[in-house]
This record gives sequence, C-alpha cells and structure tokens, in this order.
Amino acid sequence: MKNRIHIILILIVGTLLLSSAASLKSDERNSTLTLKLNEVASYSNVRDTINGKVSEASVAWHMDHIYLMVNQLHKALKYSDETNYIAESNTTRDYVFNSNTLPRGRVTAPEVVSPPKNVTLNTLQKHYNEALATAEKMPLLAEKKHFKHPILGTMNRDETIQFLNIHTEHHLKIIRDILEEK
Repeated sequence: MKNRIHIILILIVGTLLLSSAASLKSDERNSTLTLKLNEVASYSNVRDTINGKVSEASVAWHMDHIYLMVNQLHKALKYSDETNYIAESNTTRDYVFNSNTLPRGRVTAPEVVSPPKNVTLNTLQKHYNEALATAEKMPLLAEKKHFKHPILGTMNRDETIQFLNIHTEHHLKIIRDILEEK
C-alpha cells in the first residue's frame, strides 16, 4: 500500500513539474516578446525614416504593423473555440520555427494589420501600450486557443507566441537595416 502511495505521489509531482516547465517555456517566450516590443518602441524618435533600398515603408509603418499583429492575434486566440483545435503539421511552419526567420518580400500584410502610410506618434503609443498589455495576457489564455495563418496553418497559443517573436524580430531586422543604410 505504501509503495502505491509513493508511486502515485511521484506521478503527481512529475506531472506538476512537467506542467510547470511548459509554463516556464511559455513565460520565457512571452518575456522575449515584451523585450522585443520595448526595442520596437525605442525607434519612435526615428519613426519617419524611409530607405527605399530596404523597404518602401517607413520605420513607423513597421513599428505599427508589429503592434497590430500582436493585438490582432491575441483577439483571434481569445475568441477561438479551443474545443475545435486540431494540431496539424505544416512544413513551412516547421522551417520558420526551426530557422527562427521569415523570408523578406514574400508575403503582403493583410489589411487588418496594415497601418496607414502616415502613422502618428499618438497611434504608435496607443498600439504599443495595447501590445504590451496583450503580451502579458496572451500566456494566460487556454493552450488550445488558436488561429489559422494562411500559410503557416493553425497555431495554438504557444505556437502563436513563438510566431510573434519570429515576426517581430523579422521587422526589427528591417528597421535596423533601414537605419543602417542611411
């Protein structure tokens, strides 16, 4: 009887540790996203910079696009029905996640996450504040909350956070290149 109790306790502790480890990984991705959002905000003073050799869009456009992506994907996750989530394999997503990069110039942003040509400082600040708050809330959603990306397929909460980190870094590289080439 004591052995059974010990085995049950070990299984419970093991399950809790695994759950805790998964939660820590999600928290780590989220804190990385927050750091990246703070870096994005640090470019506010050069937001009007444009460099056609790198991108037709201004730094402000890239900044606002990042914020809109975080905010819109949070909404998509929040309103998804986790009971409908079905994990699916996707070779393109596997490549993106393993390489931690997105190719440049291959995809056009959907209208819902496309900022206007002229983005004001007030708009940037508003969207940044919302994105920061959203980044904090996203890991609190159910793990099977999901959204369907047109190319990368259906992603659950943790995959979405990972995608947002990769997407944000993609646009940060573009911003850095715009500024470096000037």
